[in-house]
Amino acid sequence: MTTRASLSRLGWFGVLAVATALLTGSQASAGNWTGYMNVFNNASGSQGGFVFGQGWGVADLKTTVTTSNPGTIIGDQLVLQPNFNTYTDNPGDPFWRDNAGAGPGGNKWMEANTYVETNPVAVTSYTLQGTVDANDLDTSLYTAEAFIKVLDPNAGFATVLNDRITLPSAGPFVVTSDLSLYQGLILQAGFTMNGLNANIVNEAAYGSVSVSVVPEPASVGLAALGLAGLAGMARLRRR
Repeated sequence: MTTRASLSRLGWFGVLAVATALLTGSQASAGNWTGYMNVFNNASGSQGGFVFGQGWGVADLKTTVTTSNPGTIIGDQLVLQPNFNTYTDNPGDPFWRDNAGAGPGGNKWMEANTYVETNPVAVTSYTLQGTVDANDLDTSLYTAEAFIKVLDPNAGFATVLNDRITLPSAGPFVVTSDLSLYQGLILQAGFTMNGLNANIVNEAAYGSVSVSVVPEPASVGLAALGLAGLAGMARLRRR
């Protein structure tokens, strides 16, 4: 059973999202996707007050990653789903289930993050780009985003840049960040899912999204940059 004492093993990650993601700039790591969960109170189906943030295993986020090229994320595919096991593993627990623990719905707003990290930033710009190949996410309940963040380790890992876009229903997406003011800090790029933890009986109804990672031709030569700094440390901070 999953309890609050074993939070690092919990899982959730918004829509089943398989998207095609393209990374350029200082190349974030391959197969080094990291998971981080921010948990908020349920404010009548919306995001309430912050409860805790913690590094979680990518699989525990309910994110599936296929890495096709060692040393790079190019070719990776991601599948993102709402978190179900915090509901399933905690029967009768009002922390995770609504209606005083009876359900049938979840009771915590989850911000699940799957990302790659480059430390330190040594380029002046970065682009996360790709194509959403399929998406039947229930957008009345969940929001899937692509993001680029910069954290400042000299200020408690505060988020000093937070560029993000909502993933489209289909087709290309792109996030580009000017990093000229953030040299030597920590770069994170990836995907986030926002919404309530969910009852597994609704898994099919809540939908899915799908993605492949490829570089722009001009940036292929940058693929080796920043690999030594990709520790994949769970230092993502809440917004």
